[in-house]
Amino acid sequence: MNMFAKQISSSDLNQIKAALPAKIMNGRLSELLERIPYISESVKSVKYLEGEHATLIDIDTQDLAERDKINVDLDELIDALLVSKISAQKKLKVHARPNGQSQATYPDNSAAYYDGNDVRLMEAIDRLLLEVAVRHGAHVRDYASIYTADIMERNGYHKNFPQNVYGVTQIPHNYTLIKEIRESQSSTIPANLFQNHGAFLQPCVCYHCYAEIQETVQSEIMFTLKGRCFRHEIQWRLNTFRRNEFTMREIVFMGSQAYVESKRLGIMDEIWDLFCSLGLYGQVVTARDPFFHYDDMKTKGAVQLMADAKYELEFISANGNASSIASFNNCQDTLCEKFEVTNDEKSFLHSGCVAFGIDRWRAALYEQYGPDNRNWPEKLKNA
Repeated sequence: MNMFAKQISSSDLNQIKAALPAKIMNGRLSELLERIPYISESVKSVKYLEGEHATLIDIDTQDLAERDKINVDLDELIDALLVSKISAQKKLKVHARPNGQSQATYPDNSAAYYDGNDVRLMEAIDRLLLEVAVRHGAHVRDYASIYTADIMERNGYHKNFPQNVYGVTQIPHNYTLIKEIRESQSSTIPANLFQNHGAFLQPCVCYHCYAEIQETVQSEIMFTLKGRCFRHEIQWRLNTFRRNEFTMREIVFMGSQAYVESKRLGIMDEIWDLFCSLGLYGQVVTARDPFFHYDDMKTKGAVQLMADAKYELEFISANGNASSIASFNNCQDTLCEKFEVTNDEKSFLHSGCVAFGIDRWRAALYEQYGPDNRNWPEKLKNA
């Protein structure tokens, strides 16, 4: 193992400085900065020091054993990146913000609540997205917000992204226990009294439709669905574009390999046209999901990028920050195999999905136009 992580000084126990190898650049550097916050709950910020080609990590612990563990995990992450196969990101579409364009600053209270204008804006956005799905022949669905243990076991999300998962617990229907809680002088319920339900709050909505048609024979089928999603995001990284709870609309399509790719690219083109017509600026780029385990960087992430299996639509703000507001995914036959969805020849169908973060679209449009609907584009007003 290469020991790159070095403590800044004995007087500053709340920072760790890691000198980086020369090969940690471009895609590897982006991947490193994305993954460091998941090393420990003690990590509170990560900064890249370009002049020194090093990372500066703020931590909120002075426990020497915890610091040593962070150093070891950081070295393991760097080692994994050194042998990873991360392809360069490609830009498929670009709508650049004009130089010198003035940008108003609007106070955004949505971290605490959505007001009436926010709700109307999000409903209008969703209507426009729903129109695209229905135009392509999607069946409209509305499912529960909980994944059963069986659905999660089949889709395997919790194996690829364990850092995101929220489990569901419950108080058992037990008279003695209920009486104990009611008569307790404590204002809270001790965590040990909760029982694991075996279910999960959904981190995305699409797996419900696979479960609906699991173990059936299909030719071509498409769904659109919307729901509340829940992901255990890192607290200090939360903002108007990144939330623990948010609304997602998805369009899911299953069929032949050619059908899936045709639908993915066709819908992507329509959404790009919508994005530009709303006066937003950004780009469509190749992307990969942040699989949690280091070994995934040697296989899944590289394969996904090389196969162009995931595209993302990024809104670029006036200050240059890029935030993904939609993704266009080709899942090949992976999910249909897990849910045993086949065609007449008993081959597993291919599938894909387009996912929209409604809250993120709201944040992008809010930044561009503010809360006054009189300033919104006509397409939004009409919706």
